[in-house]
Amino acid sequence: MKAIALFVLIYFGLPFAVVGQTVTQESYTKARAILDRAVIAYGGLKELRAIENVSFRAEGDTVHRNQSRRTFTAERTPYKATFLVDAKNTRYRQTQDGWYPGGFHWVNGFAINKTEAASWDNLRGVISPIPNLPPANFRQRLRLVPQFIVLNVVDRASRLRYLGPATFDGRTHSVVSYSNEDGLEVALYFDDKTDLLSKFEFLGTDPFTGDTVTEVTFKDYKGAGARIFPTARQDRRGGEVTLDIKILEVSFNSLLTDAMFKPADGLRTLESGAPGQQTAKYSDSVYTVNAGGYNVLVVGMKDHVFVMEAPNGDNTSRQAITEIKRLFPGKPIKNVAVTHHHDDHAGGLRTYIAEGATLIALPGERSFFEKITKSAFTIDPDALTLNPKPLKVETLGEGKRVMTDGTTTVELIDIGSGPHTEGMLVAYLPNERIIFQGDLLNRPGNGDAPIANDTTAHFAKWLESSGLKVDKVVGVHGPPSTLEELRKAVNEMRTAKN
Repeated sequence: MKAIALFVLIYFGLPFAVVGQTVTQESYTKARAILDRAVIAYGGLKELRAIENVSFRAEGDTVHRNQSRRTFTAERTPYKATFLVDAKNTRYRQTQDGWYPGGFHWVNGFAINKTEAASWDNLRGVISPIPNLPPANFRQRLRLVPQFIVLNVVDRASRLRYLGPATFDGRTHSVVSYSNEDGLEVALYFDDKTDLLSKFEFLGTDPFTGDTVTEVTFKDYKGAGARIFPTARQDRRGGEVTLDIKILEVSFNSLLTDAMFKPADGLRTLESGAPGQQTAKYSDSVYTVNAGGYNVLVVGMKDHVFVMEAPNGDNTSRQAITEIKRLFPGKPIKNVAVTHHHDDHAGGLRTYIAEGATLIALPGERSFFEKITKSAFTIDPDALTLNPKPLKVETLGEGKRVMTDGTTTVELIDIGSGPHTEGMLVAYLPNERIIFQGDLLNRPGNGDAPIANDTTAHFAKWLESSGLKVDKVVGVHGPPSTLEELRKAVNEMRTAKN
């Protein structure tokens, strides 16, 4: 009995518990010392807590990872914005002016006043109220300001842990981590020389690259004490730059009014209303399925199904596939194609590969899609991770491919290099007189008239010269349009430019 008691004491007793607690507490203690030095570097806890609001202006570039004309490239377009973060009263406002490749200009805004919010589109002149906004939406805006990040760590210090030393941007840093209110585990890099926050990063899942680190870097601080602030910011995802801006006109504790958190007058209010039609039927064999807010073309042949577009990610594709199998039970998805390689059009492609579908792709996109099928998805395993299948890919020959079962016909056509991408596929259904496209003509979800851009004008010119008989232009984004509406949008764009 004494031997048994001694074994229990050694194996289950105090020493093991103490060792476990020591590791945890030592990690916290090291991290806490780093945090305390950072608090001092930012002017001390009293001064930090005295910051009620911060506003600033930004100018620079949006860098288009997975949204550029070519695969494996990231084009830059101009970006301007203003930000107002009112931490004391849970209020926020941003205005933005930017571009996507292909002449896609966007000028918009977003505001939060406690739990109520609104977004607006200046070019369309519309505003969308957003009631009962989740608190997490405001909390993520606080991460625009390094001081608010440091304060959040102070308030959640029990989650603080030491990760170790690191060299970043040619300087030594001490790295700690903590878990915020939204369950996000964030690593913080504090410069060993200045004790200021240089970078924060976190792990997540990207539809193309799988397990991916998102980084936000603060550079070139100016000022002193609690009023010190970075003059530049750079965001990266998977090591690729996505935002590169200069920070200008920083102001602390400005006198604020409720009017500052409201959009300009004269905007038309868009009511949320009931959700739109999820599945649209064009014939007994041709449908579009709305999944995650995107339209996916589904064509049922005699013994299989063809799908055009795999937008957004795994969850969106799973949703679409569930509806496809309801529409055509027992028929396998034999082929899948995407209009172009951008992640909001091809991010869910891996799910169709897991279904055994063969990809029909443009020749210049093959190597890109081969690469994404090899990505590691261990954080959020997707369908291809859970059901591994080799990529089967066929490239489009001579810019066109016709698929038919004798009754139903689909023509895949490359419309050539344009402002948005170097290659762009459309699907033409001659029996239904439909052309299915992505980003060539985007109509707002509420049915407002489409607004054309350079990409739309290029598409309209190609369509006019193609000789195709078209009654409806069906898009991945928004409801269908007529050929006349396409022409009108392009004419209005040209008139506005002149």
